[in-house]
Amino acid sequence: MKKLVSIIGMVLFGTIQLHAQIVDEIVAVVADKIILRSDIEIAYEQASKELGIRNDSLKCKILEMKLIENLMVLKAQVDSIPVSEERVDAELDERIRYFAQQYGGEKALEEIYGKSISEIKATNRERIRNNQLKQAMESKIVKDVKVNPTDIKSFYSALKVDSLPYYSAEVELAQIVIEPKVSKVAKMMAYEKITELRKRIVEVGEKFSTLALIYSDDKGSASKGGELGYFGRGMMVPEFEGAAFRLKPDSVSRIIETKYGYHIIMAIQRKGEEVNARHILIMPKIYSSDVELAQHLMDSIVQLIKMDSMSFETAARKFSDDENTKASGGIIGSGGLGNAHIPVDELSKELNINIQNLEVGEMSEPEMVTLPGPDQKKAWRVFYLKSETPPHRCNPVDDYQKLQAMAFEKKQRQTREKWIARYRKQFYVQINGPYANCPGLKEWGISK
Repeated sequence: MKKLVSIIGMVLFGTIQLHAQIVDEIVAVVADKIILRSDIEIAYEQASKELGIRNDSLKCKILEMKLIENLMVLKAQVDSIPVSEERVDAELDERIRYFAQQYGGEKALEEIYGKSISEIKATNRERIRNNQLKQAMESKIVKDVKVNPTDIKSFYSALKVDSLPYYSAEVELAQIVIEPKVSKVAKMMAYEKITELRKRIVEVGEKFSTLALIYSDDKGSASKGGELGYFGRGMMVPEFEGAAFRLKPDSVSRIIETKYGYHIIMAIQRKGEEVNARHILIMPKIYSSDVELAQHLMDSIVQLIKMDSMSFETAARKFSDDENTKASGGIIGSGGLGNAHIPVDELSKELNINIQNLEVGEMSEPEMVTLPGPDQKKAWRVFYLKSETPPHRCNPVDDYQKLQAMAFEKKQRQTREKWIARYRKQFYVQINGPYANCPGLKEWGISK
C-alpha cells in the first residue's frame, strides 16, 4: 500500500502520450472535484509497471486513493489549512528537474509534453497544491497518535501465534570511521595549481577543454574536456551551482572551493533553469603522513574504549566521520523505529567477514577501507557488535521496537480510517460506470 501511494504521488508529467489515447469521461465526483478516467488509467499504467500487477482491483484501489485524496483536500480547504506558494514552486521545480533528467533535459521534456516549461508548471500547479493540502491534512489527522507500553502489550496479545513474524538471525552493529584529513600544505599546493591553470586560460589563452582533459581530477568530465552537460538547480553543491548560474557564456569563474576541492568553471550555454558548463577540479592530495595521523587517532580512540574511558557510542558521536551513523552512536541501519537490528542474511559479504569472529561486546581491529562513492576515499574503520539475536518468532523481549512501530502504524491507520468514515458523509460523492461495482467503494455514496 505504501509503495502504491509513493508511485501515484510521482505520476506527474509521466505517461504523457497515454493521455492522448484515452477517451476521457468522469468516473467519480467528490463535491466539486472530479476524477477522470485518464487519471485512473495513467496512474494504473505507472503502478502496474512498478508492482507487476494488472487487474481491475488495482484500478479500484487507485480510485479509492483518489477519492480519499479529494476528500482530504476539500476538508483542508474548509479548515483553511495554509499552503505556501513557495513550497508549491519548490516542488514544481523539483519535479521538473526529475522528469527533465529522465527525458534528457528540459528541451526534450518540452517536446514530449508539447508545452514550454512555464506552461507545464501552470498545468500542474493545482495538482501540486492539492497534493500538499492532502499531506497537511494527513499530518493533522494523525498528529496526536501515540502508543504507550499498554498499547504495545495489547497489540502483541491480539496477534495470533501463527501470524507473528518470523525473524532470521539479526545483529546490532556499530562503526567508527576516521578519514585522513587534508593537510594545510596539501590545500595550499592544490590552490596554487588551480591558480596557475586559471592564469593559463584567462591570461595566456590556452583552451579550457585541453587543460581539463590533462589536469582535472574529475575523471568523468575530464575525458569530455571538463563538460558536465546541462544541470538544474539543486543538482550540484551550493557553492558550485551559485557560481555556474552567475556566469555568462564563455566566461571563467573565480576559484571556487567545495567539499571536493578547488574548481574553475566555464559556462557554455544557459537554457531556462538549466546551464551547461565545463569545470576543472583539483583535489588536495592525501599523503601517507595524513593516513598515519588518521591511524594514530583511530588507535587512540580504540584504546580509550578498551580502557572503559569512553563508550563506543560516545566515541562514535564525537569522532566518527560517517555522517549517516555518528548521530546514532555509530549504529548501522538505525533509520527509525525497529530498524536498528539487521538480518544477518542481508549483510554484505564484507560486513559478514568483519564480524564473523566477533563476540557480542567486542570490536574488530582497525582496517583501511575504500568508502562508497565516486571519489573512492580511503578511511580507517572499526566495528562493534552490540548485540546478536538468533532466529525467532517476534516477541516483546527481542523485538520491542518492531512491535512499537507496528502498533503505531496500526493506530495511525485506524485513526485515518475513522476520519475517512466520518467526513465522507459530509460531502456529495458519486461513482460512475464500471467503477461503481468496485468492492469496498459501496460506502462512498451514490453509484450509477
